[in-house]
Amino acid sequence: MQRTIVKGKNNEEQWWFKRPWRQLQTNLREIDWLDIDAERIVADLKSFKATSVLINSSGIVANYPTTHPYHFQNPYLQGDSLETIIEACHRADIAVLARTDFSKVRRPIYELHPEWAYISNEGSIVDYNGDVHVCFNSQYQQRHAFEIMKETLDLLDFDGIFFNAGGYQTIDYSNNHHGICQCDNCRTRFAAMYALDLPLVEDMNDPVYRKYLLFKQETSRVYERQVYDFVSGIRTNILVANNKAQGALTRGESHAEIYLPLPNWQYSGSDNTKHAKASHYPMLSVNSSADFVGIEYRHVAVSPHQQSLRQAQNLANGGGMCYYIIGRVDNKADRSAYDSIKQWYHYHAAHEQEYANLTSKADIAILMNNPHPRTNAEWEYQGWFRFLAENHYLFDSFSKGAAETVPFDRYKAVIVHEYEQLGDALCRKLDEFAQSGGTVIAVSKAGFRGDDLELREQPALECLGITRYKQVRTGMVAAYLKVDRKDAFPRFHDNDLCYVHGTYVYADYNERVEKYLKLIPPHHYGPPERCYYTIETDHPGVTVHAYGKGKGIYFPWEPGKQFTAHGHTNTIRLVADVLEELAGLDPVRGNLSPMVEVTLHRNEDDGSDLLHLVNGSGHFGTSYYAPITMHDLELTLPVEGGVREARSLMTGEAYPVEEENDSMIRIRIPRLEQLEAVKIVYGQATS
Repeated sequence: MQRTIVKGKNNEEQWWFKRPWRQLQTNLREIDWLDIDAERIVADLKSFKATSVLINSSGIVANYPTTHPYHFQNPYLQGDSLETIIEACHRADIAVLARTDFSKVRRPIYELHPEWAYISNEGSIVDYNGDVHVCFNSQYQQRHAFEIMKETLDLLDFDGIFFNAGGYQTIDYSNNHHGICQCDNCRTRFAAMYALDLPLVEDMNDPVYRKYLLFKQETSRVYERQVYDFVSGIRTNILVANNKAQGALTRGESHAEIYLPLPNWQYSGSDNTKHAKASHYPMLSVNSSADFVGIEYRHVAVSPHQQSLRQAQNLANGGGMCYYIIGRVDNKADRSAYDSIKQWYHYHAAHEQEYANLTSKADIAILMNNPHPRTNAEWEYQGWFRFLAENHYLFDSFSKGAAETVPFDRYKAVIVHEYEQLGDALCRKLDEFAQSGGTVIAVSKAGFRGDDLELREQPALECLGITRYKQVRTGMVAAYLKVDRKDAFPRFHDNDLCYVHGTYVYADYNERVEKYLKLIPPHHYGPPERCYYTIETDHPGVTVHAYGKGKGIYFPWEPGKQFTAHGHTNTIRLVADVLEELAGLDPVRGNLSPMVEVTLHRNEDDGSDLLHLVNGSGHFGTSYYAPITMHDLELTLPVEGGVREARSLMTGEAYPVEEENDSMIRIRIPRLEQLEAVKIVYGQATS
């Protein structure tokens, strides 16, 4: 039956902004439909106090009776129907989102239309267990996927839709990278845009590859808009996840993988939620915590303490929650994380209004790189994330695209780590921010390339005071920075050196730039008899350039990457001194361990503040255990007037508050387990 208006649970416009987000993502297997029971599904969701569920509907497999000729029918549809499940969920006030995946088709469909397939440099397709990768530019994704979307949304009363594995997919489930698609669809479209042949190798030194990156950006942007226009033409009240054109909900994912190199990213929940909230406000942020230890081992769960940490981080950074499993809740072999997830879902359900409309009170922002794990820029970004979190700064992170539109006026500093691609407009915006009193902190090769990905001939950020980049030296080993100004680096009162490993940028600076630290270039480090240096240069380790009412600070090396890789306090101590002494930035002070993350948000509904402390002490090496309970914590933080009370949402207890001055208070917290949440209420204190 064809319908244009569906009278379902969420017929209300923009319903997604009017309900809390506690989602379960059940990636159902074909065989799960043999005996699936709608009432059992609902009962399991209610046991978690879930408010929505993401469930497979379309794409690789049709989990409903389909009439589309290129939509593979699940042969195991013997249990309750998807329609029955949706109806049961709606009766329980649970929203239902369709999970779709148009990145692959079954082999018989490929045989009918081999021109739809992704093609490698060798002319091969990717057939993974009988599922063939299809090209983003093929007629399957550009035309037939839309037909399947329409069939799904016409027949079934879904409240929203999510697209898995969208865009240009080049990696299979075994983490094999197959390279740039060479199919005729890609060749034709790329040639139409740039009059060029497709590149064969992913090489930033190749100008054609740089054009190809722009090609992917533009075609993906056009597709995103087409999807939104198409879906909203079916029903305007359908949530389209991760669609910036609609601006409803952005979904991140925290997951473990066997193949990822160490170290583990212990701030995954915080990172995903921070950048989603800051980059896409007022879009909702929902960070999904994957249950399994790796894609090859989807039936074994990560530690429940790792799940607990991720959910605590989601909450502390103002986001919604999602728990992602393979199969159904009732037939899952490893259920060890259930109690941990339920604990936080139930807590959130009890305090929905406190989390309903939070905005960050951070005064520092860091530019986030594109989410390609373990690239050089990713390591640099993660190091700076840790510098800020473990020194207890209040900070946001946002994408480069968001940085072009997000106002900087509420921040004291913006950190641009080693992000090479910065457009002219964003560079001007950063300069204007410094000119008006802000601090811009830039690292290594930040801004070396423009939006067109071409190398600039002149430095892009005037606020840094760099007149010319002379040389980028890679492979720096046995190099140091001599700490020659102890007044600027008080943490180095008993140490004269900071080590430098990796890349150093030699540059010329204008005469107003103040230089700190002296580069000691690579020298002999073996045998022991020759372990000494004889050369000290005037090349700086950090520069400060007064610019208008503000300043630009530059690191010509890569402290973030170095700290991510090695984690030595030698690096974080130096950066902490730069942040406090040279940038003049204030952390949350007190006796908190570096393993405690601090966040502060404003509740826009009632004007209160919500302080969170996240205890990360359970992360040990490559494992996650229960965090060590901490006692008798004190911290000072900024406030906006007289504080009436500071009350724990965890225990209901009112905590002692002392006013340091008109804008600072000291709070004493007797006990911290995984998470503390303190509601700070303004007004006249009651006796």
